[in-house]
Amino acid sequence: MLPIAIEASSPPEWVKAVFRFAGELRERFGDRLVGVVALPDPGEEVYESNCLVVLGEVRPGDAGVVAEAASGAGERINPLVVGEEERDAVEMFIRAGGRRVDRRGREGESPDG
Repeated sequence: MLPIAIEASSPPEWVKAVFRFAGELRERFGDRLVGVVALPDPGEEVYESNCLVVLGEVRPGDAGVVAEAASGAGERINPLVVGEEERDAVEMFIRAGGRRVDRRGREGESPDG
């Protein structure tokens, strides 16, 4: 579906923080991580969040793991955790400025290389 989705013209520090956050989530959740959709600017919000974390299956304790990863990302990431089936939340974030990216990272490269 979409591993990382962020507007290319977003502030560079925000882009780097989102990629750090997504990398940490990938380490913690492995294949359960379906994707991350970040709004173009950390000050923007949908559902009181600026970053959507989509998991294949949401389990008890996942929100705490995501919050811990967000606190270590170096930028104000306020995540919302949803299951893959919650398409309304995914579509709302995409309409608010996120971009779809496939599992191979098309439409975007890591800002670190």
